[in-house]
Amino acid sequence: MKKRRMIAGLASCAMATTLVACSSGSSDKNNTLTVGVNQELNGVFSPAYYSSSYDNYAIDLVYEGLLGYNAENELVPELAQEMPEISEDGLTFTFKIREGAKFSDGTPVTSKDVKYSFTLLADPSYTGRFAINAENIVGYEEYNKGDATELTGIETPDDETVIIHAKEPRIDNLVTFGDSVRIMSAAQFDYKKGDTSEIESNTSDMLGSGPYKLNSYDKASGASFVRNENYEAKDGEYTVEKIIIKTTDVQTEVDELKSGNVDLLPQTIEQQKIGTVSKDDKLTYNTYFRAGEGYIGFNAGEGHTTADNAVRQALSYATDRQAFVDSYFKFEDASDEVTENTELGYVPDVYWNPVSENLGEYVRGEKTIDGLTVYNFDLEKAKSVLEEAGWKVGDDGYRYKDGTKLEVKWMLSKDNSVLDTLIPMVQKSWKEIGVDLKQTTVDFNTLLDTVSNPEKSSEWDIFFLATGYTGLADSDANNYYGNTPDNYSHIQDAQLEDYLKKGLYTNDVEVSKENYLAAMQRASQLDAYLPIYGNQYFDLYNKRVKNLNTSSVHSWAQAMDQVTLEN
Repeated sequence: MKKRRMIAGLASCAMATTLVACSSGSSDKNNTLTVGVNQELNGVFSPAYYSSSYDNYAIDLVYEGLLGYNAENELVPELAQEMPEISEDGLTFTFKIREGAKFSDGTPVTSKDVKYSFTLLADPSYTGRFAINAENIVGYEEYNKGDATELTGIETPDDETVIIHAKEPRIDNLVTFGDSVRIMSAAQFDYKKGDTSEIESNTSDMLGSGPYKLNSYDKASGASFVRNENYEAKDGEYTVEKIIIKTTDVQTEVDELKSGNVDLLPQTIEQQKIGTVSKDDKLTYNTYFRAGEGYIGFNAGEGHTTADNAVRQALSYATDRQAFVDSYFKFEDASDEVTENTELGYVPDVYWNPVSENLGEYVRGEKTIDGLTVYNFDLEKAKSVLEEAGWKVGDDGYRYKDGTKLEVKWMLSKDNSVLDTLIPMVQKSWKEIGVDLKQTTVDFNTLLDTVSNPEKSSEWDIFFLATGYTGLADSDANNYYGNTPDNYSHIQDAQLEDYLKKGLYTNDVEVSKENYLAAMQRASQLDAYLPIYGNQYFDLYNKRVKNLNTSSVHSWAQAMDQVTLEN
């Protein structure tokens, strides 16, 4: 399933700030939460088309799924009135929409809006990343590739009832139908089967049923949101009237937090910033295990040196991940509470969801499994792998095979503190094993656009990104391999895809776990993605912010129900 995997640019993920809209007065400012992000919002605020974690903050403020995760990482009703009724065979899910739910334009949310939100993902002209969320609904193939005029697997017997019929048992059906799709208004655009162009060209236009609505957006400075007056909040919930997400310089964001220009820097990993905040009496923090990893992606497409599995493995063995973690995540100056109680970073054994309910222990290295290839730093091993694959050292010190030089093109994102530490390390070690490293630096949105576009595959061999997971499932792994939009590495392997399919298409937890473990082993051998680090997240904020309850899969934007501002 597409568990709303998100991509972060600055692996530091410390969010920075620049004001997006002026306050109308002191009372407005006093009840305004200003959140800093250190990358520009891309403005793709459609739940059907976004890819950036920064844009997803906006989506989480404005849109709702039928279900969502709370601060205890439990799946609970959101737009649904209650948890769904599930048939004995696990194939039929009956949801009731929350009484009184309305979009921000005042129109009621009905079962037809739910059906539309899934139907859009099944449309033959749909170009976004989330079609996988509709693929297991009865009638998907007939609608996507045939002459069917509707997605027949979703029934709407009345305005409040939605019945979703799954084609096959899947370990993630409940999460996919409940949490992975944000519900959009069927009336917002003039949608007809085979033509999603109007929706795709207006992805900054937001119309959701969530507690906030978009007030203004500017690519350079950020966005502002105000309370959705048509959202019926419970007493004491969603008392913050205005939220500003603004973009600032990564170098000055903590100064802005200390001065009060910014209230919150979420999901920070930079030890200097965490240390500074931990020793400031006016500031505080939340900390929790990160549902994500920073990773290197290798282009396994034809014509690339990194298409050779031996090259990928050698580069991985020649990357001293532990030295990077020891350097980047070492606290230089922090409170005793932080230094004594926090291991800020660690080296994952494999690229996988580290908060997976079933397999997270293997990712974090707390359990081991035979057959898992772990790339501990070993230059001699790296050289040996290349030698055995026919890459021989030439007179210039670089390796060649069949007349091709071992050159790799790394596309970097600018203003990335992780790369500031990592790149000098690999420049030295990769050269030592005979690799000619070429670098190109672009802004984050350009990087994301390039690596996600198969037509631009020739422009890069390697990239670095950080990924975040919004749930606890293993089925995210199904998105990274085979013919899926998120297979940035272009890796193809029938055995791996078979394990992933068997892990996904079952209701038996043990069968799923067994196959996903086998998939994890095979994926580690293929080495399309090398995890560089996992870490603790720190939400850094002013003490005037109260009751901010965040967790691994419950971000600040999802935690606004309990937040209050003290003035």
